[in-house]
Amino acid sequence: MRVHVALFFVSLLYAILFSWAGQIMPNYLTPEAFVMLRVITATTLFYLFSFAVPRDVIQWKQHGLEFAICGFFGTSANMYLFFHGLALTYPINGAILMLVTPLFVGIFDHFRLKAIPHKWFLIGTLIAAAASVWLMVGKGAHFNSNTLKGDLFVAVNALFYAIYLVRVKKLAHIYQPITINKITFTFGTLYMLPIGGWALYHTQFANFTPSISAKVVYILFFTSFLVYLLNSYAVKKAGPTLAGLYIYLQPVLATIIAMMLGTDQLTLSKTLLMVSIMGGVFLATRFSPK
Repeated sequence: MRVHVALFFVSLLYAILFSWAGQIMPNYLTPEAFVMLRVITATTLFYLFSFAVPRDVIQWKQHGLEFAICGFFGTSANMYLFFHGLALTYPINGAILMLVTPLFVGIFDHFRLKAIPHKWFLIGTLIAAAASVWLMVGKGAHFNSNTLKGDLFVAVNALFYAIYLVRVKKLAHIYQPITINKITFTFGTLYMLPIGGWALYHTQFANFTPSISAKVVYILFFTSFLVYLLNSYAVKKAGPTLAGLYIYLQPVLATIIAMMLGTDQLTLSKTLLMVSIMGGVFLATRFSPK
């Protein structure tokens, strides 16, 4: 039950990210500067919070390379591609493209376990995927030559994040979530320094409005620190495929939030699609690999 609660909050926190990131970039932060700020902030927070838990002894010879790989795919390369892609495409495009992540995760995880997907897992995943895309397309996706570069960046980011979720499972069996993220984000910070260090140094923070500052703080704490901590906990307890499947709840939650803010309206078709997504996710999670 705790795993499902953790993953629900991951989806809820991410549901707000797409539109806010588009408001911040590139007028206030370049993608390079934003990712640099994210990894530095998250790394600092993970080190600070690590003092509150028992210390893990890291076996560098056995797991050092795996930490480095996860740091690349999960905290630097994927973040850079995601934010750089969002700066070049529409937020709605990015939200739709991220929906391929669970498909990648499911494929990679079944290969990892050398398992054949259960038919109900496939049916549930396909229902959730189709309903999610349909729901997001109804909100006005625009895929064209002008957004192609950004769309490709977000798509590759989805692939990289799927690789991260599957590979980090090995570390999750041995180390605490706070330890995993502390080390992977350290690697991520080192990877991003040549690209984002100079951009962050030249960022004009004085130009930030109170609203933009609040949104940046939200992204830095909730979707850079807390989301990764909750995801690592979920992967440790239940596996990467379950963590990936919850991404399908993001369009549902984004729609609910939009309706609460008065920027969207509830219709019968949206209701049916949201019920289909939640039903598909529920069905797939019952038969997801552990």
